[in-house]
Amino acid sequence: MSERILTLPGSTDRFIVTDRPEPTLTDRYQPLPDGMNTSHVTVVRAYQIRAGDIVVASFTDGPGTRYAEHVGTAFVADPRGYTRCLDYCEECEDIAASGLTADRFVCLAPSNSSYDCVTVFRNTPVAIIPADTATRFPSLDSVPLLPDLFTLDGEHGPYEALPVSRTWGPYDAISVTRTTAEQITADLPSSRAGRHLRCRWLRKALLITSDPRLRREPGRSPGLLIRPDADGRYRIGGLWRWVEWPAEQDDDVDQS
Repeated sequence: MSERILTLPGSTDRFIVTDRPEPTLTDRYQPLPDGMNTSHVTVVRAYQIRAGDIVVASFTDGPGTRYAEHVGTAFVADPRGYTRCLDYCEECEDIAASGLTADRFVCLAPSNSSYDCVTVFRNTPVAIIPADTATRFPSLDSVPLLPDLFTLDGEHGPYEALPVSRTWGPYDAISVTRTTAEQITADLPSSRAGRHLRCRWLRKALLITSDPRLRREPGRSPGLLIRPDADGRYRIGGLWRWVEWPAEQDDDVDQS
């Protein structure tokens, strides 16, 4: 793995930028667009980031040698002074609860359906690909999103699904292929989540039924018939609690 040593005006720290890691089951690093890589990276303070810059990493704490901590999904900066977002996202709630003054922060990207606000201290060193450099490459949207990963109980799986929104809940459905749906149904009987459930394929449709003795209990459903959508995918959920794989981890500058 190659390393680049970068500096920041006004700082004696050394900023080490490594190649962007490949995605694994435990570290979900979204690739950069074709041709874009960390050789195009520069280091600036958060308040110096401009609209259109691509945020790719934060850094370990200083002083001294500080290593890049790549964000899960690089994103286009849309910087603004910190104001609590209209969605009251988790990031804004935490800042409001901390009692720190708003003028110490800058919001690099506002919340949307998939991510909370990305808000950091104004002087935080951030690795970016400048906007004028980024225009020489395909957009971030050209890179297909990595699938989200889920398990039945933290043991069976993981199962690949289309990315879910920020408001998704563990009893909501996930969208999977027929192959993945078949793997889920094969694992379900031996899992804690599905010990009282039975699965049956009716040609293209999947029928999931519960033990008849439990159907009178509050909240128990007699079953669920799931048909493929126009893309041949199955939306499975509502009968057990999905567990995300791996557990989410918070980063200083992250939209993963």
